Amino acid sequence: MVSTKKQRRNKGSGHVFKVKDTFYLQYWNNNHERKSITLRRANGEKVTTEREAYSVAKDFLDRLHKISDIETHEDYLEKRAKLKRLKARLTITLEDAFDLHLQKPHTRIASEKILKVSRRYWADFVAYLQDNYGLKTLDSVERNHCESYIAYIRQNGRWDRKIRYIKANCPDRKAFRDYEFGGRLSNTTLNRYHSVCKAVFSYLSTDLGYTIEENPFFHIKPLKLEPIDREIFTEDELARLFENPPPLMRGLFTIGICTGLRLGDVATLRWDEIEMERSANGLPDFQGKEIHRVTRKTKTLVHIPIEHELSGFLSGQWLLSNESEYVLPEAAAMYLGSDHKLNNRILSYIKSLGIEKYRIVPGRKRRQSVKDFHSLRHCFCYYAGIRGVPLPIVQSIVGHLTQAMTRHYQSHADREARRHGIALMHGLISGSSDMVTPSQNTGDILRNRIMEFTRNGTDLQILQLNVILDKLLANELPISVSQAGLELTNETADTVNL
Repeated sequence: MVSTKKQRRNKGSGHVFKVKDTFYLQYWNNNHERKSITLRRANGEKVTTEREAYSVAKDFLDRLHKISDIETHEDYLEKRAKLKRLKARLTITLEDAFDLHLQKPHTRIASEKILKVSRRYWADFVAYLQDNYGLKTLDSVERNHCESYIAYIRQNGRWDRKIRYIKANCPDRKAFRDYEFGGRLSNTTLNRYHSVCKAVFSYLSTDLGYTIEENPFFHIKPLKLEPIDREIFTEDELARLFENPPPLMRGLFTIGICTGLRLGDVATLRWDEIEMERSANGLPDFQGKEIHRVTRKTKTLVHIPIEHELSGFLSGQWLLSNESEYVLPEAAAMYLGSDHKLNNRILSYIKSLGIEKYRIVPGRKRRQSVKDFHSLRHCFCYYAGIRGVPLPIVQSIVGHLTQAMTRHYQSHADREARRHGIALMHGLISGSSDMVTPSQNTGDILRNRIMEFTRNGTDLQILQLNVILDKLLANELPISVSQAGLELTNETADTVNL
């Protein structure tokens, strides 16, 4: 007897059925919902035979299962990632967080000095959390903890006020008791505390599974700064600096004012970073060559042309230190041994000349240093600007990352500079720029007129000016000066009207 029992379909194969002339497929999706679709060919036409209907249904279900497998695998990976992040969150302690964040890729490599200070800032934050909340892991830090810490240091200064003597670091120093120190911090220092703590969470955000806004420091705004900028040396102060300096100061200040390099780059400048050409007598010629150096602070490659004054100094210095790696061996030894020692020597020299280095700032305990070696860098940018050196050229020489920083260095203007600048505005009302009143600086205005003339004059006019200059240098061009201004003699007038 033949059995009439219907064969059971495989699980997940769906059910193909026909209604009138149309074949349908009924199946269950991943959400356990029953779905039905019309079976069609690739061109969109309905299938017409049962065999074809089963073939199209099988292809559709195969694609559906592949998609389901992919989604299942992605769910697995997502769950695994969540577990991994959870494990990381539970194992990243506050003490280890700073070292872990240093292992992440950074845009700039901080110096050991900066890292030491930043580590102290983070340690102060950790001490506050442990003393007040008993926290141990990084994921347990909430926004209210960070707000409480920032509010405290802005009001009272750092939390951990003790200096501890570590004999391993200072073996020759006598032991002393721990003592408290500190006080209110400046806005700049407070913002550094803030930025260091925020950076640790930012770099470890992926390990914690945090978004940017989940950083507990994200919503805390830094303090507005009112920085006191460094001042440039006046022309009188520059004359005093170079009048009779010790050999070490002469070398440092000459290279500093001629290149705009920072103290660390001047002190550690090497001979192999300077282009040179051997002359017939065997001595190097630096005139017209360049200094090529990667700056210590920003790791920027700068190319600095060598002008006459710097070339003369380097030629003399070559005879003294060509056997050394460094142009200024004494400065290099002092800076690499302890940069504070060299900087203090420079400050003492500036003070000995009667140049005021500090300014009293209302609301601050300490006086603000406004004139030091870095002021030479400001001088270089400022005087390059007023002499018409294009901004991109100055930026490429000093290695500023942005033109805005270079413009900041060129923004100095003292009373004398402002007076000279406003003198150039003479004649706006009268329409004449020829008259020079006794209160104006005649020499400066005439020099500016000559420079303007050489830039805009025709070739014939430049030739006429050259003839006049030759006669002046040969004392063949008599000029009389009256109280009203400058008057040319008849002979001079004939020369001008060539």
